[in-house]
Amino acid sequence: MLPSATGALFGVLLVVMLAGATNYGNNLAFTLTFWLAAAALVSMHRAHRNLAGIELAAVTAEPVFAGQTAVFHVEITSRARLPRRGLALSGGATRTGRPLTVARDHAASAAVHAPTIGRGRLACSRLTITSRYPMGLFRCWSHASPTAHILVYPTPVDRLGRPVSNHTTGDGRAVDTHSGDATFAGHRRFQSGDSLRRIDWKASARTDDLLITEQNNSRAPAPWFDYAALGVLAPEARLSQLAFWVVEAEAAGHAYGLKLPRATLGPARGPAHRRACLEALALF
Repeated sequence: MLPSATGALFGVLLVVMLAGATNYGNNLAFTLTFWLAAAALVSMHRAHRNLAGIELAAVTAEPVFAGQTAVFHVEITSRARLPRRGLALSGGATRTGRPLTVARDHAASAAVHAPTIGRGRLACSRLTITSRYPMGLFRCWSHASPTAHILVYPTPVDRLGRPVSNHTTGDGRAVDTHSGDATFAGHRRFQSGDSLRRIDWKASARTDDLLITEQNNSRAPAPWFDYAALGVLAPEARLSQLAFWVVEAEAAGHAYGLKLPRATLGPARGPAHRRACLEALALF
């Protein structure tokens, strides 16, 4: 705990008031000076008490790509009977824009921003909880060092265009790398043995016959994104290219596989597969 800039100015004012009261022997000036000094002393104890019972409840964050700003969402709670007011949370170069008020058994949240440069794990910086309540004359603070971290994915950068497909897992075993959806190919008359689920009732209502829906299973091979096939690029550039292909394939709804020297993922698609591929690239 240290006096704030306002507190230091307030202390100088008290010294000047005390000197004036002593010079003129004015009892009212002495009373006002000592009353203000007592208020400052009480303010010091209240600022310290305002941090009592504060706990760091949780620190969460979502993965980001390198170059983006990571956001750690911090929740603090209080075990104290009275609300804790005017709290400020900071981490690194980030400081909460508005004072936080934490009531008993309730959580207050704030966002701590951290810049990212390279891929990998990014740990949350040391957090500082500060109180200037109630008069702003003293600054009381406490530190917390959470163990939370965030994964930073490689920056998606396209340098080679379309990927080269590879249909083996790398150990000589062929894999089913096909993906795609069946397409409509017309109707034909219902025959004995056909499934009733394939009857197109709307089309049949316009004719005197039951019509069966015919489909073509046009299936295209799912691409493999292979780290070893990108020998023309530097290691980090390879990871950026693979990240770009993963993001683009997922956005298009295509199945895809990822081959790294120590891991093979897919082929598959969906948020879970995308996350697993990007995590593998981040931790490569």
